Amino acid sequence: MGSVIDYIDCPNCGQEAYDDFYYKTGEEYINCNNCGYHRSATIINREKNLSELTDEDWEITELKNPYGAYRLKCIGDVGTNCGSIGDLDGYNTIKKAVDEMENVEYFSISRLIGDKIIEEIIYEREEAISSRDSA
Repeated sequence: MGSVIDYIDCPNCGQEAYDDFYYKTGEEYINCNNCGYHRSATIINREKNLSELTDEDWEITELKNPYGAYRLKCIGDVGTNCGSIGDLDGYNTIKKAVDEMENVEYFSISRLIGDKIIEEIIYEREEAISSRDSA
């Protein structure tokens, strides 16, 4: 499957978001790692040819007013996991799960409050702080 990633202004916070468009299927995923905005258009009935798809064969979801976005980096991982948090319960759930993990290198949550993105660094290992400061 081929895709094109583009960077757009987030429809929720105006910061940079990414748009991952799968040009062979028409599926699309927009994510903002600043405020947590998410929109996806996904084919749910893959048994039909693309030309036969109707509106009922698609699932479109949108998280318009998210609680926030998270960034989680674990020791030894090459990349950082990012995602959206829908509400306060979601915040409490992910925070509790990360609190129980032993291999966390970095964990933060950013939120759109008023017209500003506020980032809360919840956990950052001393080694990560030292390597960042020396860069």
